[in-house]
Amino acid sequence: MRDTLKILIASTLACCGVAASATELKFEQNLAVAFCKDKWTKRGVLDGNMFSYCMERQTDGYGDALELYNKYSNIERVELIDEVVGYALNKWTKRKEYQMDMVAFEIEKQGEAYLNIAYEVNAGNVDAQKLDSCKSKWLRQGEPQWTMVEYCLEQ
Repeated sequence: MRDTLKILIASTLACCGVAASATELKFEQNLAVAFCKDKWTKRGVLDGNMFSYCMERQTDGYGDALELYNKYSNIERVELIDEVVGYALNKWTKRKEYQMDMVAFEIEKQGEAYLNIAYEVNAGNVDAQKLDSCKSKWLRQGEPQWTMVEYCLEQ
């Protein structure tokens, strides 16, 4: 049921053009295939089962990334979500290292860190000066690291 829901959401979001405004969140089939073939070919022989598993992780990761982008941009709003998506794509979708499951993981990790920070700020548990200091240190152009802001606040 969950897989069917993921496919439905991914196809609905993909057809309707849901994408990060700064960086488009799209699935590059040719890069995914090339990555999985390279990863699971040994001495010229492709391990078909592992290739299929790898491709499943790629497509599931893409669906998860779309769901997370929708969640963090519409439901539980995350500051700088477009930049977070761009950062995740730049980090995990290089030509030889195309991993949509890791893009989704990065989006979720950064989004949840932001929500944790927002909760602590709203609860009055965070010093404003320390928050500004941590944000200025870790929210760099093209590299918004909410996880590091969260860690900085804990120190």
